[in-house]
Amino acid sequence: MELESSSANTAKISVETVKTETPKKKEFKTIGQYAREIRSELPKDILKPNPLRLGYMFSYYIIIAACFYAMATFDIAWYFKIALGLVIGQSFGAAAFLAHEILHGSVVRNKKLQHTLGFLGFTPFLISPTFWCYWHNRLHHGHTQKLIKDPDTFPTLRVFKQSKYMQNMYKFTPGSGYLRSYLYFFFWFTFHNIVNQVYLRFRNRIFDNLNHSLSSLEFVLQTSIMAFYIYFSGENWVYTWFIPFLVMNYLLMSYISTNHNVSPLTKDNDPLANSLTVTNHPFFEFLHLNFGYHIEHHLFPTMSPAKAKKVYQVLRKKYPETYKEMSKGEAMSLLYKTPRIYKNANTLVHPYTGETHPTI
Repeated sequence: MELESSSANTAKISVETVKTETPKKKEFKTIGQYAREIRSELPKDILKPNPLRLGYMFSYYIIIAACFYAMATFDIAWYFKIALGLVIGQSFGAAAFLAHEILHGSVVRNKKLQHTLGFLGFTPFLISPTFWCYWHNRLHHGHTQKLIKDPDTFPTLRVFKQSKYMQNMYKFTPGSGYLRSYLYFFFWFTFHNIVNQVYLRFRNRIFDNLNHSLSSLEFVLQTSIMAFYIYFSGENWVYTWFIPFLVMNYLLMSYISTNHNVSPLTKDNDPLANSLTVTNHPFFEFLHLNFGYHIEHHLFPTMSPAKAKKVYQVLRKKYPETYKEMSKGEAMSLLYKTPRIYKNANTLVHPYTGETHPTI
């Protein structure tokens, strides 16, 4: 459900707007500038850790264990097993949302506990917490939508022509126009992370300062755990692993892609320019731990997403001309109506047809 704007001037983006309007040039601000400008309008405890969120993690794994046990113990019809598989997938995905929070320090401050819980939450995706903190916290948050330095950013046309990997994978990306692109959300998050951990991190200098040994050890341990999980699933592996794999990847990629992949490239790390907040029905925002409030998250990474809507209200009021939000359904539609390669910072281009679209 799309939330209603409190101001007629709020920069609520629509698919039609993106098609017909060229983005206006703006003066970029830093994260620190925004924080100073709005801090007085926010609660004093806005950055206080929220350890109560740990209750979600325990709940998710109790639910997963109960579903696994039910399928292993009782003679359950296949359609009920599919339903349990969907529940497991939602729980794995939500645990990863929470691991993301934990590794930002918004749940607990103890680093060892953060690392342990992050390991647990990301194990189904085979993501080393050491790798994640370097890749996501340091590179992505430090250089959001900056070409080369942000590993989550899609390339320019020039870089695309030099990258065999991107050329091979382009047909899977939303907006490419190929049927296989509709599989993207169901596998890309895990696939992209594995490729980065197994191969690309050893070939890209932006990963030079990563603790490669620890990352590799954690990745091997996680792979072993999931191998045992699939082995003990027996004939139920389709319901305990394959269906959950599709669901959990969809959950994360459907937010990650909409949060950034229709936004411009930026040299200055301005969250109101390079990020998008995507809204959803309150029930799904609850299930997905407010992950869609992404401008808010980039301004205050250590803030609990439970408080994101407080920042959301302040930003919409204070920056009505530049704050960007979109319903999740509309953002997903826009992804498939625009290509993922950049002709320049504010223009997306299809590398084979030459068709161009402005970013939001």
